Amino acid sequence: MRRTFILVAAAAAILGLTACTPEVPQTSPAPSPSEAAAVVDSQAERILPATFEELAAADEAADPALLTNRVGGNAKTIRGAQYKQHKADKDLVPDVIPNTAQAVYVSSATTWPRTLVAVTEQPAEDITPIVMLWIQDGVGDDYQMRSWAHMIPGATLPAMAGPATGAEQLALDDSNVTPTPAQVLEDYVKLLHEGTKSELNDQFAPDSYRDQLFTARAVLTKAAKKAKGTYKDEITVDKDQAYVMQTADGGALVFAPLTITSTFTVKGAKVSVPAADKALLKGKLTTKVVHTYLDPIIIYIPGPAIGSNPGVVAADHNLVKVAPK
Repeated sequence: MRRTFILVAAAAAILGLTACTPEVPQTSPAPSPSEAAAVVDSQAERILPATFEELAAADEAADPALLTNRVGGNAKTIRGAQYKQHKADKDLVPDVIPNTAQAVYVSSATTWPRTLVAVTEQPAEDITPIVMLWIQDGVGDDYQMRSWAHMIPGATLPAMAGPATGAEQLALDDSNVTPTPAQVLEDYVKLLHEGTKSELNDQFAPDSYRDQLFTARAVLTKAAKKAKGTYKDEITVDKDQAYVMQTADGGALVFAPLTITSTFTVKGAKVSVPAADKALLKGKLTTKVVHTYLDPIIIYIPGPAIGSNPGVVAADHNLVKVAPK
């Protein structure tokens, strides 16, 4: 008779990545106007309320189909998964996203796509503020919120141009930023793959996101070994959905989604998962289970005069799919 191996401790370690400490991150004030913004105050004042109204309606019905014009892409995928998990486990509440912003950063771009960023008020004493990203794909399209991520405890957002000025949008390979945003993303993904002993650790500021990923990996690897099985994860970055905004110090804020697939395999046993994971299960589990996470991250690359390393300032670890292979 085949044994059942339940991934309870392992799942708890991964879910622990969403926990935040009370150390509140800081936002920096915007500099004086220098460019014409692509979004003026009156537009931003319409975009944010329309987004929060659509999100509130979907939250009340726990129905991602109600996320249409103002919430889409990865944000819709993640919210839909949160609804399913909450239905299966009431302790897993969808992220509380405040409908007020303490800072708004807009693009000065004259082409598309264009970006809009808002930093929310702090949702609760033990939860950090949320950084939200909107994208306008074309001149006739609505600005749509595509991702959100909680700030890393203790992190500081750099000074950015305010709504009256607009920040320059940069390409991933812009050589005026050193290192380039593309190189930073590649190096950070490599660091995540290599783990705590990677030489790249010294090239990035410390962040709790990667620390907790490494902790979860260690727990899952140990659990797999105990069950005479294996564990591995793969991390990729979607550069087509990455956006870069210049900071006041000549650096950049890089917004990018990571996809993490965690594969747990055992021998001579059937893998089982908690009820909240089963809510996202597609297929029937046997000896292998693959968890897929969609993680928005925001990396700050300091300007040349700052003299510090790039670092993650906001990130979330979101389970969106569970499959047998």
